[in-house]
Amino acid sequence: MYKPEKNDTTSKIIKGLEEWVDSSTHSSRFAAFYLELLRIQAEVEQKTGVPAVGIPQKVINHRTAEGRSLARFEELDVDWMLANDTLQKLAKLFKQYSDILPNYTELQTEKIPEVNANLAQEWLEGSSLVSEAAQAGVSPHGLATLIHHTMRPFLTGYALAFKERVRQQSWRKGNCPVCGSAPSFSYLEKEAGSRYLVCSFCSMEWLFQRLDCPFCHNTDQKTLSYRTDEDDYYRLYLCEKCKRYLKAIDLRKTKGELSFGSEAIITADLDLQAQDLGYISGENYPMKTGE
Repeated sequence: MYKPEKNDTTSKIIKGLEEWVDSSTHSSRFAAFYLELLRIQAEVEQKTGVPAVGIPQKVINHRTAEGRSLARFEELDVDWMLANDTLQKLAKLFKQYSDILPNYTELQTEKIPEVNANLAQEWLEGSSLVSEAAQAGVSPHGLATLIHHTMRPFLTGYALAFKERVRQQSWRKGNCPVCGSAPSFSYLEKEAGSRYLVCSFCSMEWLFQRLDCPFCHNTDQKTLSYRTDEDDYYRLYLCEKCKRYLKAIDLRKTKGELSFGSEAIITADLDLQAQDLGYISGENYPMKTGE
């Protein structure tokens, strides 16, 4: 059952994004879409809070020691009625903004499959859900994106629940210890400059070695590099072996609190820089759970 603990993961992202919207020039249509998406997710987080995890600590330790991520939808207390209501809200939102999201022009919201533990687990493990997508009039990637944004607010609560129970020193993999997803952002912490990765799905943060590519585990320093902005505030970590990149922020150069989720969004110019150089976002790199 869900404990009445607060999950404000997405509310913090909204705050950071709203501040960015007020202080910059951007596509107002894109910002409006993203804020509405985040508000739907924040509403789910407010309803569900932080779950009580019934998995014994020795099981958590065993899984992480073996390099297996923790989340199994059949073990999680997910309100599937709320999940399907959220899926429909998001589908209608994506359809409404199909002028900037052309993959959803032909989306038939009433034919989207109901999400349940089995479907969610298939998606999390990388199944393309081809037949389900065709039925809904959307590409497999388009359906996967909808499921991603539907399940995300449930998993952010689990990330908070697992955060203090994961032994950081025993998990040095490039994928998330909670859900197995790839990182979308990273940061250098204030004290010693240690590097932490931030999950693209559940927002879990975990310690990772600095001289290592989280996507292919390349440790050859001749093929690893990073670029910084003029203030040495942001970084782009680049890997010549897998041609993927990861954005980062150096917290030793920052003041006050910030949301890594909003930072990942508002640093879109860094994505463009990396892609212009021929690199691919590591966030889209398939990483299976449970391995």
